Amino acid sequence: MQNQPGCEMPRAAKHPVTIKGIRDGLVFLFDDLCPFEDILSDLREKLHGAQGQLLIGPIVRVTIQTGRRLLTTEEKEQVRSLLSVYGNLIIQDFHSTETEDSAKRKREAFLYTGTVRSGQRIEHDGDIMIIGDVNPGGQVLATGDIYVMGTMRGTAHAGYAGNNQAVIAAVYFQPTQLRIGNVISRSPDASSRLHVEATEMEFAYLRDGQMAVDKLPNLHRIRARK
Repeated sequence: MQNQPGCEMPRAAKHPVTIKGIRDGLVFLFDDLCPFEDILSDLREKLHGAQGQLLIGPIVRVTIQTGRRLLTTEEKEQVRSLLSVYGNLIIQDFHSTETEDSAKRKREAFLYTGTVRSGQRIEHDGDIMIIGDVNPGGQVLATGDIYVMGTMRGTAHAGYAGNNQAVIAAVYFQPTQLRIGNVISRSPDASSRLHVEATEMEFAYLRDGQMAVDKLPNLHRIRARK
């Protein structure tokens, strides 16, 4: 699965956010394959653009439907903050087709064997395992985890649909850029440990909103604490 378009391409003549009127109010539909920042950007544009003028009026109950995406408390607050520009829009529910447990069970890995070369893009809704290297200019995007059984020299974005629990693991790290959820790159502490001379496979993850690194055998302990 490679060279897949982002949410703005024809899979998506569909916008990141679609607003529909129902008998009891409004439904805001979020595209669950778009990065969360694209959702916020499109929502902001709709609220402040010409379409926003149609939202002015009496109290309207709003349901946010997020598909398979599970929003964090912080992400829900960001959505509430944007809608608060209209005091008449009352969010009554955030609805997802997933539960926390079913989302975890669903993580099927996509296995790619070979080198991800410059200009090549591997994208998958779930976990990705690369049996090979990711060269500079190569991109790997997953809604789940990314595991590189080789050297990570390109760009990796794990949890791109807003999953801040995702991780990026590699035998050797020399990344152009790492991204988990909405956090880009890595902290200085993590940077000092991501180097090609690593003697044991490591993984990058988010700790208190910052990129951190640990040995892969410790992954289960970290996940057990969350």
